[in-house]
Amino acid sequence: MKKISILFVSALTLVMIFTSCTKDDSGSVDLNLIGGKWVFNKSTATSIGITIPYSTSYFKNEDGCNKDYIDFLTGGAVKYGDYSLNCVFNGRDGTWTQSGNTVTINVTSSSFNGTFNVASLNTTELILKIDGTYGGKSGTFNLYFTR
Repeated sequence: MKKISILFVSALTLVMIFTSCTKDDSGSVDLNLIGGKWVFNKSTATSIGITIPYSTSYFKNEDGCNKDYIDFLTGGAVKYGDYSLNCVFNGRDGTWTQSGNTVTINVTSSSFNGTFNVASLNTTELILKIDGTYGGKSGTFNLYFTR
């Protein structure tokens, strides 16, 4: 019985050690990392725990064209580049602000507007998420960008 008690206490101690060392993701987004040009890579939608590829006319790259992008400039300005059918370029200006782990983007005459959760940000990848209704179902729209 004493051996079982010792094993139980040892296992409990290990569990406590490993669960207490998790990364804290509640910090603010590093503005030095988000600033600059991000090239659109893909989009997905997540609903009821299922993630599927999802594209709209605004959030997809046209075959044979340069990739769409978002460029976060200093001073709260943003440039959005969208290549539509036949590689016609549509450049739009807007603004952006950051608060904690959210970024609010407002691009003039575009559907690229809203407050996005920054799900991932490092020197090569940016993932923005926004909750809403897509295709008649509630879920999260996920935008993936690379440098």
